[in-house]
Amino acid sequence: MVAKEEVTISEAEAALYDRQIRLWGLEAQKRLRAARVLLIGLGGLGAEIAKNLTLSGIKSLTLLDDRVAVANSANFLVPIENVGKNVVEASLERVQRLNPMVEILTDTENITAKNEDFFGGFDVVCATRLPVEESIRINDICRKHSIPFYSGDVFGFGGFFFVDLLEHEYSEEVTVPAATCKDGCKPKKNDPSETKTVKHVLNYIPLQAAFEADPSSQLNKRSWQRIKSHFITMKSLLMFRSQMKRDPEAANRQSDIAKLCEIRDHILHEMKLDNQMVDSGIFETVFGELSPAAAVVGGVLAQEIIKAVSHKDAPIRNHFFFNGATDFSGVVEAIGF
Repeated sequence: MVAKEEVTISEAEAALYDRQIRLWGLEAQKRLRAARVLLIGLGGLGAEIAKNLTLSGIKSLTLLDDRVAVANSANFLVPIENVGKNVVEASLERVQRLNPMVEILTDTENITAKNEDFFGGFDVVCATRLPVEESIRINDICRKHSIPFYSGDVFGFGGFFFVDLLEHEYSEEVTVPAATCKDGCKPKKNDPSETKTVKHVLNYIPLQAAFEADPSSQLNKRSWQRIKSHFITMKSLLMFRSQMKRDPEAANRQSDIAKLCEIRDHILHEMKLDNQMVDSGIFETVFGELSPAAAVVGGVLAQEIIKAVSHKDAPIRNHFFFNGATDFSGVVEAIGF
C-alpha cells in the first residue's frame, strides 16, 4: 500500500461532495480523496464500478484492460465511434467527464505481465473478467502489501463478488439509551437515547481459501440452502473460464451448458453431494453480461470499496451473490471461516 499523505479538501471539492460529506463526514471524504484504486477489466461490471468510484471522489483510478471495445457491450462508457479501440482508452473521456477532480489513468498491458511491485502503488485493487487463478495470484500479492482486494463478475442475469480486507477496522453509529438511568435500572421505552460511535475489527481470508472451501459442511442447513445454487454456479462459471479460456457464449449455447453441467457434477462429486442438488436450468441465463445485473453488482461492489476506504459502516464478509433471473435477490455470506 502506498504511503499516506496529508489530505485537504478544497472549497471546490467541498461544494461538489457536499451531500457525501453530510452523509459520512469530512474525515471519511478525506480518506476517499487519498485513495488510489486499480480496476482490472472494463466490461459492463467494470464500467459501473468505474462510474461509482469516480463520482465518490477518490484520488485516482487506474483502468487496466488489454482487450478491444466491441459493439453491443454492457460498457456504456464506450462511444460508438470508439468501438475497435482498446477498451480503457475508448472509455477514458466519458469516465473523466464524470468527475474532473479525479485523476483517471489507463493501462493497456495484459495483467499477467504485471509483477509484484506494480500492485504496491495502489490502496485498493479490484479485479473483474479474470481467470480465478490470476485473481488468486493478485490477491496473494495484495495480502503481502496489505492492500484490500475485490474480485467480481457478471454472467447473464446474475453476478457475484469476493472481498478480502485482511484485518479491517471500521466504525458505525449506534443508538443507545441515554445515560440517565443509574444503579442498574433498566431503560424504559420512551427514555431518551443518544448516538455513539462504536469501533469493530473483522478478519478476512484469501480468495484461494474461500474458493476451495466447502460451505455445505461449514454452514448451517438454512444458510447452505440459501446460497447453494449461487456458490455452485459461481464455481462452475469460473472453472469454465479457466478450462475453456473464454466465457459461455450464446453461439455455443447447448455445448456450453453441457460443459457447465459436467463441471457442476465434478464440483458436487468432490463435495460428496447429490448431482441433482443444483438444476441445470440455472445455466440457461448465464450468457453475456447484461446491463441490469452489472448495475446492481457494480453498485454494491463500489459501495463496499467506498465503505472500506472510508472505514464507515460494516463491510461485507466475504461474498455477495445476485440472482436477477428468478428472485432478484442479493445474498451475503461468509464462506471459508
